Amino acid sequence: MKFLFSLVLFIVTLFPAANADEKTIIMGYKAIAKPPLIGGNGDNSGLYLDLFEKAAERIGYNLLVVRIPKKRLHFELARGTVDFYPGSSFSQKRTGYLFYLPNGLQTKEVLISLDNRAEIQSMEEAEGRLIVELSSSKLEWNQIYPKLTISKMGKLSMEKVIEALNTGRGDFYVADIEIVDHYQKLNNIENYEDIGIKIHPNAINQAFIPMNMGFSRKSKLFSEYPNPSFSPDDEISIENFYTIVDQDSVAYQFYQALDQLKQEGYTQKLYDQYFKQALNTD
Repeated sequence: MKFLFSLVLFIVTLFPAANADEKTIIMGYKAIAKPPLIGGNGDNSGLYLDLFEKAAERIGYNLLVVRIPKKRLHFELARGTVDFYPGSSFSQKRTGYLFYLPNGLQTKEVLISLDNRAEIQSMEEAEGRLIVELSSSKLEWNQIYPKLTISKMGKLSMEKVIEALNTGRGDFYVADIEIVDHYQKLNNIENYEDIGIKIHPNAINQAFIPMNMGFSRKSKLFSEYPNPSFSPDDEISIENFYTIVDQDSVAYQFYQALDQLKQEGYTQKLYDQYFKQALNTD
């Protein structure tokens, strides 16, 4: 009942107000915390707020952040009542309602092990047990990399991963670099080797890859037209999509503002502030 009341209140009071304000761009996020990107429900502070608020300001818009459960969030993105999701992995299933645009951030996956392992430059070199969450897309990596076996575990934090490696639950774990950086910052770790852990930065991704936002194709701020370079014989991807974002749309202007912030170094400074600078400098 509490959820239904909150949902009705959200739809009745928030969306009409936002739609009445033509200078508002709505960012949706799950009602859970993912620090330092965003706080818990009711606390939107973090890198996402600083970055997207700045970009919205650049194009004369206000940023409105709404927090609702994941399924409802994607329902609203499909309807166009939420304009964008800040960090979204490409999904062919969701291309029916999402268009993927770089948000200015970069990411990569890295391999984690105890520091008694030699440097691994490719996953083909990794031999042992890969710790994998039950909901992970990597559950079948042993079919891709025959030297690996899978060790299944529940929801994992960096703290739990390190404990699992030290207690012999597995030999490797794959994590996004921002999670690795944030744990290092929070715990004032100068080098992971100091706590017996090795990070293999090039085992999965040699280079950083762009992080994308998912912009609602039904949003009043988005418009598109057929992509003349689209190849129907090739798999649909961010690079091979059947439409192109209209350069006259607010969505395109927003993306351009984010790109400008990246070129100016603002985005990297934010990343360093939230993910890399130690909390205790004494």
